[in-house]
Amino acid sequence: MNRWIWPGSVLGVVAVATVAASLVGAQAVPETPFAATETRASVVCPGFESATATVRIAAAAAAPSLRTAKVTDPAAASDAGSLRVVDHPGAPLRVSALLPDPFGGSTSVSAEAGPDRGLSASICASASTAHWFTGADIRAAAQSEVVVANLDETSASVDLTVYGENGKMAAPRGIEVEGNSVQTISLGTLDRSSGPIAVEVSSGDGRVAAFVRQRTWMVDAPLGADWLPESAAPATDLVVPGVPSGSGERSLVVTNPGDLTATVNLGTLTTSGPGQLAGTEQVEVPPQSTRVVELQIGLDGQPGAIVLHSTRPVAAGMWLDAGGNDARHDPAYTASTAPLPSDSLWPLALGKAATTVLQLANPGDADAMVTLTLGSGTGAGTDQQVTVPAGSTLEVPLARADTNLVRVRTQATDLRGALVATATLGKVKGLTVVDLAADDSHSGEAPVVFDPHAGS
Repeated sequence: MNRWIWPGSVLGVVAVATVAASLVGAQAVPETPFAATETRASVVCPGFESATATVRIAAAAAAPSLRTAKVTDPAAASDAGSLRVVDHPGAPLRVSALLPDPFGGSTSVSAEAGPDRGLSASICASASTAHWFTGADIRAAAQSEVVVANLDETSASVDLTVYGENGKMAAPRGIEVEGNSVQTISLGTLDRSSGPIAVEVSSGDGRVAAFVRQRTWMVDAPLGADWLPESAAPATDLVVPGVPSGSGERSLVVTNPGDLTATVNLGTLTTSGPGQLAGTEQVEVPPQSTRVVELQIGLDGQPGAIVLHSTRPVAAGMWLDAGGNDARHDPAYTASTAPLPSDSLWPLALGKAATTVLQLANPGDADAMVTLTLGSGTGAGTDQQVTVPAGSTLEVPLARADTNLVRVRTQATDLRGALVATATLGKVKGLTVVDLAADDSHSGEAPVVFDPHAGS
């Protein structure tokens, strides 16, 4: 039996007869049959044209109910079964599936040279009224942009709120994004900053999906590219998963959007248990400002996650790279995430040349029991039971495959996850981190719509 496909049906139940029987003297009302309807959730997968990079979108569902379409043409949606991989999509795609079965998607990019040099990946994101990105790069050597997709029929007005080292910064506001459209907002219009910033993308009259794509240059030579993952909304307790092993940049970015100074205590969840970061255990972050904490020495090459406990709500992300000189290293990013849901599914189509590790971080006080189903696009997955010790990170290697499928089921309520992938691309040491942030991680609930034909 294919473990990725489960039988499912949508049931319509009329309980009027039961209610009538419970009322004294009430007359029975005849049941009226009605047609079953589909309740779907949608995500947006980023995509773009590239003459030098391989761009792929992978979407998977636990039941064969996937539909895909261009964001700009929802009526042209096509059925995709339980797995679809789209090569060179050229533009963002919308992917939908029937609830309540889990589904997900990701976009991956690999290139030996050119503006998208290196390895990069992003999960497909759901629409929401607000998105946080902590660690956006607006240095003179960077080219960063916000990509906004509107899946609704009506337009949405989008505002950017930006926090830098010296406080709040002037940023574009009131940008109209038409319904069923994608718009790119360059961060090159902001005042240049020597350090990372935080960007809140919000809409007061609509729900949009948002992504940040960052490219780094040395004069006219590309040094690498990746997506900056969306970070969890500011909170007093955060976990940043997906810190890879090895050398290279490890810079934690913390943003305080509030009006009072935040005192932030830092710790680690490593494969050998909880730990401290000598010399950087506590950080003061002024109001409406961003601070950077260098953790390379404190982490000492260990994989794992960063834990933050703050006196005020903060947002957090992390700059990473694969180490080595500019000709070889590849930038990557990770960010704070909400806990994994009880059942989630993650596809990733990086190809057989990539080495991928699943990291599960448990900041809780009790061990977390997890059922993993690891498979590929060519065969059924196999279940395995793993235990993530309290205060620790567990690493599970994935088989080399054209497309990996990872299903995570757990009753633990505080577990975080990330996929850390590496690949040699010519002379480049490719690195990317895919934070496993479920559809409802940022908005509180997955966007649910009824659509009898488009699957939007």
